[in-house]
Parts: sequence; C-alpha cells; structure tokens
Amino acid sequence: MLINLLALLPMRPLFLAAFVFLAAQAGAATQSKVKRGDLEIKVKVTGTVVPDDIFRIKSTIEGRVESVLTSTYVWRGADQPLAFLAHKELAAMLDSKGAQNVDIMEDRWQRIYRPTPARCPDTCFILKSFLKPKTWVKPESLMFEAAGTLKLVARVRPEDAAWVKDGQDFTFWSVKNPKKVFKGRVTKFILDIQGEKVTPGATFTLTMSPDRFFEPGTEWEGQIIPLSKKDVLIVPTGALIRDGGNVYLPIRVSTGITTQGLTQIAAGVQDGKEVLVLDDAQLFGAERHKQEADLEALKRKAQAQRPGEYEPEPERREAPTLGPAPVKKKSKHAPVIEDETDYGEDPYAEPQ
Repeated sequence: MLINLLALLPMRPLFLAAFVFLAAQAGAATQSKVKRGDLEIKVKVTGTVVPDDIFRIKSTIEGRVESVLTSTYVWRGADQPLAFLAHKELAAMLDSKGAQNVDIMEDRWQRIYRPTPARCPDTCFILKSFLKPKTWVKPESLMFEAAGTLKLVARVRPEDAAWVKDGQDFTFWSVKNPKKVFKGRVTKFILDIQGEKVTPGATFTLTMSPDRFFEPGTEWEGQIIPLSKKDVLIVPTGALIRDGGNVYLPIRVSTGITTQGLTQIAAGVQDGKEVLVLDDAQLFGAERHKQEADLEALKRKAQAQRPGEYEPEPERREAPTLGPAPVKKKSKHAPVIEDETDYGEDPYAEPQ
C-alpha cells in the first residue's frame, strides 16, 4: 500500500504520518516530483522615475522672446539654445525689417545687438517651459524648469532585501513597453529601517542618461538574479510545510504492517529522517492512513478452515421429460408377500 509520508530535511525519530500536498484554496492535492535542475534566485523590483537636481532658468535681460527652440521632456546640451531673447532695440529693428531669419539678423547686427540665448549650464532634461514667442520678459523672469538628472528609483521587498547589494547587474523595462529591455547596475542600495527588530524593505537608484531613460513618473519593473545554482535537487515551494524552525516535505512511501500506533515503512525513506504528524484539521480533507481489516486475508483464512462452505455447489441437472408419466392401475387383490423367515413350529397346528 502506498501513502504520502512527511519526511524532513533535518533529522528526528521516525513517526507515522499520512499527508498530501496542501492546496492553497481548493484544498485538493496535486502530484509532483523531486528532480534535478537549475535554480535561480530571481528578485523582482519595481519603481518609478523621478527628476533630480531640479533648477530653474531665468531671464538675464528685459526683452522679447523671439523664438522657443525646445519642447518639454527632452534632453538639451549646454551648447543647444533653448530660446532667443531680443533687447528692445533689436526687437524694434526686427519689427521694422519684417519676419526674417534670426541668425541673419544676428550676423547683421552682431557688433551692436545680439539676440540673447537661453541655455542650460550643462546637459539637462527640460521639465517645463514658461515662454511663448513674441512675449516680453523682465530680468529674473522664469523661463524654464529643468533637471540635471533622471533617477530610476527601485523598491525591493523585505523578503528579497537580503539578496540585493551595490554593484549587481539587473534588467528593467517600462510597464507599458515590456519588450524594450535595458540593463543597469544597482547603486546606492539602502535599507528602509536600520537598527530595529523589523524586516525592512530597501531602495536603490540608477542615474539615467540621454540615450537610456524613461520620462519622469514612468512605472517600471525589473529583475535581479543574485544567485544561480546548477544541477541541484528541487521541489515546488508549495509542497513544503513549515513547523516552527523546521521544513517538511510530503513524499511517497511503501508501507508494510500497520497497527493503531505505528506503520512499517518498506521503502521511500531512510532511518532517522524527521517527520511531521499533522492533526485532522491540518489535513485539509486528505485521508489519514489507519489500521483496517484485511478482508481478502480473512476470506482466505476462512476458506482454509471450512473449505466446504466456500466450495461452489455442483450444477444440478434434471432428466429430460419426453411426455406424461404412465399412470399405474391399482390391483383388486392384495399382493402376496412371500417370506422365507422361519418363525418355528406352529402351536396351533393339527398333529400329523
């Protein structure tokens, strides 16, 4: 007879246990196998993109906005003008000559009047623009809001925090576009809470570059593989049962003699393996192995003691009937019965 026995990875005296795999919702059992294969620790991380080193670009002169040369949510280098401002005198000249190319006007009046460009001090990401062409601005008027960097901020779950550290490679992608995968490296890994008896999560950041970035507010997902093992014994995690500090695995065994308290294990587990005995509530509907009457053995024993009672009865056969049986006629005289028995002399006989 085959049952499911809980055998553990640590060691304790062997006890009887009957169990099936626990199913989370339905309470039904499923079957799987212990097998060899490759095992990877895959840490899932999620997060958003936030702008960092935010600054504002303001006007240095009083003048008119002649052109706006950038849109928002784009990178601009320090050598790329964001807009051109014209002094009052240059604005008047431009108006008198009509609409012409700003570069031509700049070359023509560069010795006297030059359009004033607005630039980022270094490569920046434009977040907001407050300019409109042909509008007038005063000194210190706000023109643009920009970020020096964009950072990928990652959240690490408490159960995964122990696996993550600075310098690890990881892959990430936008939730809206998971097919486009980027590579990065964990930097500035920090636990949420330190020095307290709690299980903390963690965060880390990745500075994005103009050739590899998501827009601020983008939700993203990623994966870190901190550990990989080849050719190891593996089982489904859901098959394992935790009791205190120990972990048990239900395995299939062969049984022999079963009593009310103990059962012989013929195969499937080694001597000294620790097992877990569950109560009825923890079985989730699974049947517990128990001592039962062996009906087949009892029947064989009964046959040996009283074989006649269990031998099959011979088949009865009746003579074929060819017609009605002849009716015998009764005789008018009583039948004469000849008896040769000698009863001795007759006392009433006449003398001879």
